[in-house]
Amino acid sequence: MNTPRLQQLSARAGFSAGNLTEQLRTVHGVVRSRYPAIDRLALATYSPDTDELQTFVSSNQDGDKLTHYQARLAQVPSLLALAQNRQCRVVDDIAENFQSHSAHTHWLKERDYRSSFTVPIFHGDHLAAFLFFDSKIPQAFDADSTAFLEVFANLISQLYLLQLQVVHSLVGTVNLASGLARIRDLETGQHLERMAAYSQLMARNLALQDGLDDEFVEYVHLFAPLHDIGKVGVPDKVLLKPGKLDAEEWVTMRRHVEIGESIIAQMALEMNLGSSLATEVMRNIVAGHHERGDGSGYPRGLQMVDIPLEARIVAVADVYDALSNRRPYKEPWTEEAIAAELSKEVGLGRLDGRCVHALISAAAERRAIQVRLADKLSA
Repeated sequence: MNTPRLQQLSARAGFSAGNLTEQLRTVHGVVRSRYPAIDRLALATYSPDTDELQTFVSSNQDGDKLTHYQARLAQVPSLLALAQNRQCRVVDDIAENFQSHSAHTHWLKERDYRSSFTVPIFHGDHLAAFLFFDSKIPQAFDADSTAFLEVFANLISQLYLLQLQVVHSLVGTVNLASGLARIRDLETGQHLERMAAYSQLMARNLALQDGLDDEFVEYVHLFAPLHDIGKVGVPDKVLLKPGKLDAEEWVTMRRHVEIGESIIAQMALEMNLGSSLATEVMRNIVAGHHERGDGSGYPRGLQMVDIPLEARIVAVADVYDALSNRRPYKEPWTEEAIAAELSKEVGLGRLDGRCVHALISAAAERRAIQVRLADKLSA
């Protein structure tokens, strides 16, 4: 597809640096203006590291969305064949053609979707996502409609890949500009990776309760490790001090939140990101992860209701990982002791009880994270 045509469609679809969910909804409206039978557009992302497909963003005419669904591509032979052959697929009758008992197929049939058009999205030679157009009438996709939809599939894929590039650029820029590797040396081994995984686990569980979308969950996962990025601006004599900080040093240490906010604001300005969901989640994590629900946190002394959910999630992940792992000054706590301590903090109104429950109740998933991201023992 030529660039001027893509730019025209991008402008018509209202593309900006905002929420990809909103962008997809706008594109869906443009598509339905010509083909009103297209009831659903959905984008599922693919991670080659885990061979995992997961729901990401969707626009549904009836408002009923499939969210927080995951499956391995190897276990979905029909989609695997599309990826391997770089082909699109039309299904005229879902009930007749899809005989599998997967949760995705069951969801489509239960909601009376009858036909579909599926387009794999590639980033270079690598599969990045699948785009699904679905209709509640059979045989909704003929040669004319699929030719039209391929143009919009190209547009949606460009929006997604651009959003992906922006997010990864944010992470890469922060890592590089702030010297995150030096900050990581202040923590034990895989602390930041575990924090990200715990945060994702909590976000997924809470998203089911709160109706949060998969885009939000993914950004919490990506940006949780950047919570203390402002420590790059704290002098080494304070940051690396082995003993307790005095009152003046503690004031200096607390400034890392303000410094982190400045770093994020400058990056958003230079990258012309505006008020995108990605930058909002990252800003909230950096600004709010030291706030506590009883007002005893910093820098703003917020009450629980005023602390963004992503910041409350990261606060719990940070405390849990600190308690569950060895530090120079302590041995790891038992799970029972950690649960008791977190419950005490909830009782005092400092930590969010829903976040704590979302983490503690997911014992198997939590243990899997600990095993997969365990610190390597020194020789």
